[in-house]
Amino acid sequence: MLSTKPGKCRHCKQRLDKIGQKLHDDCVSAWWAANQAKIRAKVVKADKVATKGKLEKLKTPSKWEDECRQIVQKYARIRDRNDGCISCELPANWDGQWHGSHFRSHGAASAVQFNLWNIHKSCWICNKIYSGRIDGYEPRLVAKIGQDKVDWLKSQNQIVRHDVDYYKRFKAVMGKKLRRLEKRIKND
Repeated sequence: MLSTKPGKCRHCKQRLDKIGQKLHDDCVSAWWAANQAKIRAKVVKADKVATKGKLEKLKTPSKWEDECRQIVQKYARIRDRNDGCISCELPANWDGQWHGSHFRSHGAASAVQFNLWNIHKSCWICNKIYSGRIDGYEPRLVAKIGQDKVDWLKSQNQIVRHDVDYYKRFKAVMGKKLRRLEKRIKND
């Protein structure tokens, strides 16, 4: 329902002269000076939201895939935070860089590239320099998840391509799962 009488000035809080008016003419500059930072912050935020939307539209499917892979690898590193390297003897308290290493590479078996049975914490030496060091990875993986699951991972040889909508959904779901895990660890 529309008001039949004028409201109050946003700056001086006195009754206005006209319906629909927000400020007295002599209060405009004072109100602007008092609220300039707040208004600019709203404009900047709106620009950031618009820019983010435009950038999302420009992402290629491979960029979406990389972002999903980063999330699931981070999840695996946090999940395995108390374990040492899956491929060698380095203990969990090693202060070097840890990676989320794939047992089956995402190029050879893209069907399991996001499967958490396939991704485990590994030191950067084993993952990058020795390409996963599978000779040490497999026996430890069998001990960790069981021979039947390792055999299943080995049998997954299909190449799978997903569309951008799949990656968006996966990123949303796995990102939420990652945030829950991080929160649970932080509260422990």
